[in-house]
Amino acid sequence: MIRNNKGFGSREILTVSVVCLVLAAILLTMSIKTSNKEKYKVMEYNARMFGLSATTYQMENNNQAVYMIELLDNELFARVKNPFGGEKYCNVFESFVEYQDEKKYVTLRCGAYLIDHQHIADEKYNIYKVSDWSLQQSEKNAETMTAYNYKIDNDKDGFDTIYNDVMFLYAFNKKMGQDYQKIEDIPAEYHVYSKTLYRTKTLIDVVENNKVENE
Repeated sequence: MIRNNKGFGSREILTVSVVCLVLAAILLTMSIKTSNKEKYKVMEYNARMFGLSATTYQMENNNQAVYMIELLDNELFARVKNPFGGEKYCNVFESFVEYQDEKKYVTLRCGAYLIDHQHIADEKYNIYKVSDWSLQQSEKNAETMTAYNYKIDNDKDGFDTIYNDVMFLYAFNKKMGQDYQKIEDIPAEYHVYSKTLYRTKTLIDVVENNKVENE
């Protein structure tokens, strides 16, 4: 066996190198998981604060749902930073607080992560991993959403993106300086159209457990 000056053979050196690489991979995985847990806590805290901030606006306007964009437009709330990679801020058109039977339920979407219709007083919030909305249904149990847009000169889309019914009506009224109460009230000349979109949604605990099993 060939030995180096320090008395270690090539096999021993290779073995030590492999062990070091394995340990480094384990430490890196643990670091990422710890980092993700902190990000989940930040998202949960932001959702609670968003839910509390919507109260005054809801009481003044008697809305059943208050979207984050409404609070931003009225300078009652600041944009929420996305604690995960990708988009810098959480989605202001898909984040809202809904009021049912004097209870508040918060939905907050930040990139690929979602807190969905969570009672604001719950001790722990469920966080989901979601896909982007798509015209293609990839799974049988995929969530669905009817989204709206309108046409300019029956050709070009009026908005760069499509919205759910509440947000479309809000964005359309704001852009046109109108106060339509229902989408059906919008004149036919605007050529409002709708599409069905799909997305997948998986609880984070399930996602993390699947990663561990796959590893």
